[in-house]
Amino acid sequence: MGLSKNGFLISFEGIEGSGKSTQIKLLYKYLKLLKKKVIITREPGGTLVAEKLRKIVINDLKNNEDKITELLLILAARADHIKKINYFISKGYIVLCDRFIDSTFVYQHFEQKIPINYINFIQNKLLNVPFPKITFLLDVNPLLSKIRVNLRKKKKDRFDKYNKIKMLRIRNYFKKLYLQNKNRIILINGSLNQNQIRNLIINTLVNKKCI
Repeated sequence: MGLSKNGFLISFEGIEGSGKSTQIKLLYKYLKLLKKKVIITREPGGTLVAEKLRKIVINDLKNNEDKITELLLILAARADHIKKINYFISKGYIVLCDRFIDSTFVYQHFEQKIPINYINFIQNKLLNVPFPKITFLLDVNPLLSKIRVNLRKKKKDRFDKYNKIKMLRIRNYFKKLYLQNKNRIILINGSLNQNQIRNLIINTLVNKKCI
Protein backbone atom coordinates (compact mmCIF):
# COMPACT_ATOMS: atom_id res chain seq x y z
CA MET A 1 0.00 0.00 0.00
CA GLY A 2 2.94 2.34 0.43
CA LEU A 3 6.57 2.57 1.27
CA SER A 4 6.34 3.54 4.92
CA LYS A 5 4.15 3.07 7.95
CA ASN A 6 2.52 6.49 7.71
CA GLY A 7 2.73 7.57 4.08
CA PHE A 8 0.23 6.34 1.50
CA LEU A 9 -1.50 7.17 -1.78
CA ILE A 10 -5.13 8.21 -2.28
CA SER A 11 -6.41 8.47 -5.85
CA PHE A 12 -9.48 10.24 -7.21
CA GLU A 13 -11.24 8.99 -10.33
CA GLY A 14 -14.24 9.85 -12.47
CA ILE A 15 -15.26 11.31 -15.80
CA GLU A 16 -14.43 14.90 -16.69
CA GLY A 17 -16.49 17.33 -14.62
CA SER A 18 -17.05 14.85 -11.82
CA GLY A 19 -15.52 17.17 -9.22
CA LYS A 20 -12.23 15.37 -8.60
CA SER A 21 -10.02 18.44 -8.54
CA THR A 22 -12.38 20.33 -6.25
CA GLN A 23 -12.56 17.49 -3.73
CA ILE A 24 -8.80 16.99 -3.76
CA LYS A 25 -8.31 20.64 -2.85
CA LEU A 26 -10.92 20.46 -0.09
CA LEU A 27 -9.36 17.32 1.38
CA TYR A 28 -5.92 18.88 1.16
CA LYS A 29 -7.09 21.87 3.20
CA TYR A 30 -8.70 19.61 5.79
CA LEU A 31 -5.60 17.45 6.17
CA LYS A 32 -3.41 20.53 6.53
CA LEU A 33 -5.66 21.67 9.40
CA LEU A 34 -4.94 18.32 11.03
CA LYS A 35 -1.22 19.04 10.61
CA LYS A 36 -0.85 16.11 8.24
CA LYS A 37 1.93 16.01 5.69
CA VAL A 38 0.12 16.02 2.36
CA ILE A 39 0.75 16.86 -1.30
CA ILE A 40 -1.39 17.04 -4.44
CA THR A 41 -0.31 15.57 -7.76
CA ARG A 42 -1.95 14.28 -10.93
CA GLU A 43 -1.72 11.90 -13.88
CA PRO A 44 -0.60 12.17 -16.48
CA GLY A 45 1.74 14.75 -15.02
CA GLY A 46 3.12 15.56 -11.61
CA THR A 47 6.74 16.13 -12.65
CA LEU A 48 8.48 18.36 -15.18
CA VAL A 49 8.93 15.53 -17.66
CA ALA A 50 5.49 14.02 -17.07
CA GLU A 51 3.77 17.40 -17.52
CA LYS A 52 5.38 17.76 -20.94
CA LEU A 53 4.07 14.33 -21.89
CA ARG A 54 0.64 15.30 -20.53
CA LYS A 55 0.40 18.20 -22.99
CA ILE A 56 1.00 15.80 -25.87
CA VAL A 57 -1.58 13.31 -24.59
CA ILE A 58 -4.42 15.76 -23.94
CA ASN A 59 -3.88 18.11 -26.86
CA ASP A 60 -1.99 16.51 -29.73
CA LEU A 61 -3.22 12.93 -30.08
CA LYS A 62 -6.36 11.87 -31.90
CA ASN A 63 -9.09 9.92 -30.13
CA ASN A 64 -8.67 6.15 -30.63
CA GLU A 65 -6.30 6.67 -33.55
CA ASP A 66 -3.11 6.89 -31.50
CA LYS A 67 -4.09 4.53 -28.70
CA ILE A 68 -0.78 2.65 -28.41
CA THR A 69 1.14 5.92 -28.56
CA GLU A 70 -1.18 7.32 -25.90
CA LEU A 71 -0.69 4.33 -23.60
CA LEU A 72 3.08 4.43 -23.92
CA LEU A 73 3.19 8.18 -23.25
CA ILE A 74 0.97 7.80 -20.17
CA LEU A 75 3.12 4.99 -18.79
CA ALA A 76 6.31 6.90 -19.61
CA ALA A 77 4.91 9.81 -17.62
CA ARG A 78 4.02 7.42 -14.78
CA ALA A 79 7.52 5.95 -14.77
CA ASP A 80 8.86 9.42 -13.93
CA HIS A 81 5.95 10.34 -11.66
CA ILE A 82 6.18 7.32 -9.35
CA LYS A 83 9.64 8.41 -8.27
CA LYS A 84 8.05 11.54 -6.84
CA ILE A 85 5.13 9.64 -5.30
CA ASN A 86 7.39 7.05 -3.69
CA TYR A 87 9.68 9.73 -2.31
CA PHE A 88 6.86 11.53 -0.51
CA ILE A 89 5.29 8.28 0.71
CA SER A 90 8.66 7.30 2.16
CA LYS A 91 8.69 10.63 4.03
CA GLY A 92 5.30 9.91 5.60
CA TYR A 93 3.15 12.05 3.28
CA ILE A 94 -0.43 11.43 2.23
CA VAL A 95 -0.30 11.75 -1.56
CA LEU A 96 -3.54 12.90 -3.23
CA CYS A 97 -3.49 12.00 -6.91
CA ASP A 98 -5.95 13.21 -9.55
CA ARG A 99 -6.26 9.99 -11.63
CA PHE A 100 -3.94 7.01 -11.45
CA ILE A 101 -3.92 3.35 -12.49
CA ASP A 102 -7.71 2.99 -12.68
CA SER A 103 -7.95 5.63 -15.40
CA THR A 104 -5.49 3.61 -17.46
CA PHE A 105 -7.69 0.54 -17.16
CA VAL A 106 -10.83 2.52 -18.04
CA TYR A 107 -9.57 4.64 -20.91
CA GLN A 108 -6.92 2.37 -22.43
CA HIS A 109 -8.36 -1.10 -21.74
CA PHE A 110 -12.16 -0.77 -21.56
CA GLU A 111 -12.57 2.18 -23.94
CA GLN A 112 -9.70 1.71 -26.39
CA LYS A 113 -9.75 -2.10 -26.20
CA ILE A 114 -6.03 -2.51 -25.54
CA PRO A 115 -5.59 -6.00 -24.00
CA ILE A 116 -5.20 -5.88 -20.23
CA ASN A 117 -2.24 -8.27 -20.43
CA TYR A 118 -0.41 -5.78 -22.64
CA ILE A 119 -1.05 -2.94 -20.20
CA ASN A 120 -0.04 -5.04 -17.19
CA PHE A 121 3.12 -6.26 -18.91
CA ILE A 122 4.36 -2.69 -19.41
CA GLN A 123 3.02 -1.56 -16.04
CA ASN A 124 4.94 -4.33 -14.30
CA LYS A 125 8.16 -3.18 -15.91
CA LEU A 126 7.90 0.08 -13.98
CA LEU A 127 9.83 -0.13 -10.75
CA ASN A 128 8.01 -0.10 -7.40
CA VAL A 129 4.64 1.28 -8.51
CA PRO A 130 2.61 2.17 -5.38
CA PHE A 131 -1.03 1.10 -5.32
CA PRO A 132 -3.67 3.43 -3.88
CA LYS A 133 -4.65 2.64 -0.32
CA ILE A 134 -8.07 3.99 -1.19
CA THR A 135 -9.68 5.36 -4.36
CA PHE A 136 -12.62 7.74 -4.43
CA LEU A 137 -14.75 7.38 -7.56
CA LEU A 138 -16.95 10.43 -8.05
CA ASP A 139 -19.90 9.29 -10.11
CA VAL A 140 -21.96 11.86 -12.03
CA ASN A 141 -24.42 11.86 -14.89
CA PRO A 142 -22.73 13.02 -18.14
CA LEU A 143 -25.40 15.70 -18.53
CA LEU A 144 -24.20 17.33 -15.31
CA SER A 145 -20.54 16.77 -16.10
CA LYS A 146 -20.91 18.50 -19.48
CA ILE A 147 -22.52 21.50 -17.79
CA ARG A 148 -19.61 21.69 -15.35
CA VAL A 149 -17.02 21.32 -18.10
CA ASN A 150 -18.66 24.10 -20.13
CA LEU A 151 -18.52 26.41 -17.11
CA ARG A 152 -14.76 26.04 -16.82
CA LYS A 153 -12.75 29.05 -17.87
CA LYS A 154 -9.80 27.07 -19.18
CA LYS A 155 -9.45 25.99 -22.80
CA LYS A 156 -11.05 22.60 -23.46
CA ASP A 157 -8.77 19.66 -24.22
CA ARG A 158 -9.84 16.64 -26.27
CA PHE A 159 -11.16 14.80 -23.19
CA ASP A 160 -13.35 17.78 -22.28
CA LYS A 161 -14.85 17.57 -25.77
CA TYR A 162 -16.10 13.99 -25.42
CA ASN A 163 -19.80 13.75 -26.25
CA LYS A 164 -22.35 12.61 -23.68
CA ILE A 165 -22.62 9.11 -25.17
CA LYS A 166 -18.90 8.50 -24.84
CA MET A 167 -18.84 9.98 -21.35
CA LEU A 168 -21.69 7.69 -20.33
CA ARG A 169 -19.75 4.71 -21.65
CA ILE A 170 -16.66 5.74 -19.67
CA ARG A 171 -18.80 6.34 -16.58
CA ASN A 172 -20.08 2.78 -16.85
CA TYR A 173 -16.54 1.46 -17.24
CA PHE A 174 -15.55 3.18 -13.99
CA LYS A 175 -18.56 1.63 -12.25
CA LYS A 176 -17.57 -1.78 -13.63
CA LEU A 177 -14.11 -1.30 -12.15
CA TYR A 178 -15.70 -0.32 -8.84
CA LEU A 179 -17.69 -3.55 -8.75
CA GLN A 180 -14.44 -5.46 -9.21
CA ASN A 181 -12.62 -3.54 -6.47
CA LYS A 182 -15.13 -2.69 -3.75
CA ASN A 183 -12.51 -3.25 -1.06
CA ARG A 184 -10.50 -0.29 -2.36
CA ILE A 185 -12.76 1.90 -4.51
CA ILE A 186 -15.38 4.04 -2.75
CA LEU A 187 -18.27 5.10 -4.99
CA ILE A 188 -19.56 8.58 -4.21
CA ASN A 189 -22.53 10.43 -5.68
CA GLY A 190 -20.81 13.34 -7.41
CA SER A 191 -24.07 15.25 -7.87
CA LEU A 192 -24.20 16.08 -4.16
CA ASN A 193 -22.99 19.51 -3.09
CA GLN A 194 -19.29 20.03 -2.43
CA ASN A 195 -19.55 19.97 1.35
CA GLN A 196 -21.62 16.79 1.38
CA ILE A 197 -19.06 15.03 -0.78
CA ARG A 198 -16.21 16.41 1.31
CA ASN A 199 -17.82 15.07 4.47
CA LEU A 200 -18.39 11.64 2.92
CA ILE A 201 -14.72 11.46 1.94
CA ILE A 202 -13.50 12.56 5.36
CA ASN A 203 -15.86 10.17 7.17
CA THR A 204 -14.64 7.32 4.99
CA LEU A 205 -11.01 8.07 5.80
CA VAL A 206 -11.81 8.29 9.50
CA ASN A 207 -13.79 5.05 9.51
CA LYS A 208 -10.99 3.24 7.70
CA LYS A 209 -8.51 4.72 10.18
CA CYS A 210 -6.53 6.42 7.44
CA ILE A 211 -6.48 9.71 9.32
